[in-house]
Amino acid sequence: MPDFRTLQAIGLLFRSVNVSFRTAMDQALREAGVGVSFGEISPMVVLKARPGINGAQLARESMVSAQAMNAMLRRLAAKKYVERRPHPDSLRADSWYLTEKGARLLERSRDVFEAVTARMLEGLSDRDVRKLESYLRSCVASLGSNGE
Repeated sequence: MPDFRTLQAIGLLFRSVNVSFRTAMDQALREAGVGVSFGEISPMVVLKARPGINGAQLARESMVSAQAMNAMLRRLAAKKYVERRPHPDSLRADSWYLTEKGARLLERSRDVFEAVTARMLEGLSDRDVRKLESYLRSCVASLGSNGE
């Protein structure tokens, strides 16, 4: 087991990578004229992968409060990027879906995502990138998340 300083450094590096990646994505999305932020794109990516998810689940997967996600979903719905439908199993919950307009927006943002991600990984060899992915998947599995 690594010592506390190493563990603390790794935790801080995870946070730093997250903040730096989000900042770079926001800047690149602005420069590309996509018209949304990384925070708005993120739940749309989840909705593409898990259509029909409810707002509370979406909030958990996006690491924001249910209230913040509710506000985000309302903004995205007003722009016609997502739509709300009644949940098949609960009268109190809603199911959320990506619209065709939202899917087109995600497609437009794909090049931005690829460019920022490639820039982040440019100092690593292909082998190192595969190892990094494996290490990160192992970390996710150890913490009991699905990683998707």
